[in-house]
Amino acid sequence: MKKSITLFVILLSGLSLTLSSCSSDDDSNSEPQLATGAFEIYLDGVLYKQATNAEVGLIKDAQGNYVNTVSIGVGTETAIMVSGFPTAIGEDITMDSDSDPGVNISSGTDYYGTVSGTLTRTSASKISFQGTCTKLMEAQVYTITGYVESTAWEVID
Repeated sequence: MKKSITLFVILLSGLSLTLSSCSSDDDSNSEPQLATGAFEIYLDGVLYKQATNAEVGLIKDAQGNYVNTVSIGVGTETAIMVSGFPTAIGEDITMDSDSDPGVNISSGTDYYGTVSGTLTRTSASKISFQGTCTKLMEAQVYTITGYVESTAWEVID
């Protein structure tokens, strides 16, 4: 009988924990679900890097508002930082020689920064880019085209 009571108490505790953890919470102040995104980057017309299910990161200012910068990447292999991107669909932003606004790419020991071109908001979740970039410590200029896509773009005003 004692084993039956112990088993009953364990099952009742498990059921209680399950029901209480499934109750509806007010998620209005919770962080948005921005875990993944996708990107494609072409240098001189040749596919340089691409990924789906890439990790997305957002940056907040001191007041807790998201700033106009998003990073997307695959672990430590490849990271793309897009800053100063357009917030309205169809809007273009001219990329600057200091890569802000612009696109910066880090892949292994290679680092590329845009020096000219445009960022275009093609949809609520997609930013396309085209222009030129240089590799760190090199004078050669490359054409760069591509896109980054994530729901992260939707939360930044």
